[in-house]
Amino acid sequence: MLEELVRRAADELRVREAAIDDVMDKARRARVLSKQAIIRTHNGALGDAEGRLDEAKKFLEEVSIIVEDYPDLGRFEQVNAASEEYSEARIIHSLTFSGSFPSPEEVGVPIHVYIMGLGDVPGELRRQALDALRVGDMELAEARLETMESIYLSLVSMEEAPMLKGLRRKMDIARGVIERTRSEITAEAGRRRLDESVKRLAERLE
Repeated sequence: MLEELVRRAADELRVREAAIDDVMDKARRARVLSKQAIIRTHNGALGDAEGRLDEAKKFLEEVSIIVEDYPDLGRFEQVNAASEEYSEARIIHSLTFSGSFPSPEEVGVPIHVYIMGLGDVPGELRRQALDALRVGDMELAEARLETMESIYLSLVSMEEAPMLKGLRRKMDIARGVIERTRSEITAEAGRRRLDESVKRLAERLE
């Protein structure tokens, strides 16, 4: 009897170990694809980014199926990180190509995963703002800064609600990112005004 119980336990543990390996592999792939989609989004490759997001979604759906049999695997950090990265990538993709925030339902993630992904979006918007500055598009840079600020202010309004683990740190990082971006945009605007003043002075002197 005891030997049979131990043998059955060993078999179940081997199956569980295989499930863990499968979940970790699929979560890793989903996270990598989401990161790649963000890069493609920054580069303006809409179709490529969309394709990688669709692949990532399939891996996460497969993870969800496994988690139904092993619910505790859903609490693994790697699984949460992959879902948050995917959520962030979907939000960035939508903001970049349609100018709107997708809903959690459109992204296909629970609301708490959506919020955690949203907390990382300001960092990616900073990149777009700096890229815009480099090509002289002040209007786009300022628009990205405005979106960054709206995200931060929205998350701050959640302070009275139960705070998600890790969200406070994301908000602190977002605040620093916003302050640096605002400073750089302000400096660039000042430089432009100075250049215009010098140009007008030179024209009068001529």
